[in-house]
Amino acid sequence: MNKEFNIQKQFYRIYKGYITVSEFEEWLYKTKEIESIYGSNFYFDLLDLNYRKKYIKNELMNLIETKIPFYAFEQERIMSLLESIIKEKNDLVDILEQLYEDYCSGYTFLRYLGLTYITGIDAIPKVEHKDEWDKNEFDRKRELLNSIKPKVINESMRLLSFFQKGLIKITEENDYSDYRREEDRIELNNIEGMFKE
Repeated sequence: MNKEFNIQKQFYRIYKGYITVSEFEEWLYKTKEIESIYGSNFYFDLLDLNYRKKYIKNELMNLIETKIPFYAFEQERIMSLLESIIKEKNDLVDILEQLYEDYCSGYTFLRYLGLTYITGIDAIPKVEHKDEWDKNEFDRKRELLNSIKPKVINESMRLLSFFQKGLIKITEENDYSDYRREEDRIELNNIEGMFKE
């Protein structure tokens, strides 16, 4: 099962653009387990693709989408970002930027986190670029970030609990099923109330 998961994860990485087509092709030739897990036809179809063609990624995605549950990896990715906020791992600005992009792509349950980012946090310098900023300006902007951090953490815990209870489920990239009660969808119908709290 672990080999299958690792193969699926690599398929997800090419799907999301985390690796290049040439990196994928190199990995493919080294990973003969694909044949034993998914069958000869599928494996040989992958090998037969011309990885130098202009639109090879479309062909590749059409082929691997028949075998790989991308929605599961997509849900794991979103949950991992929420956990990183809660555990205060990585830079909060980076995480909120990614969640903002996910919100804009269709995950509307991320509305509060997305709007929190775009209404001021996007102007806060990232930790990796702090040398490019005046120290006082950097500290002042990071102070603003720290003042809203408790609300961001609370919202992340709230959303993560819905995932854990199966009330929000990613069904495919940029689409999800929402089984929450109407009053639990506060980010969709009372965003002003969330910002006031």
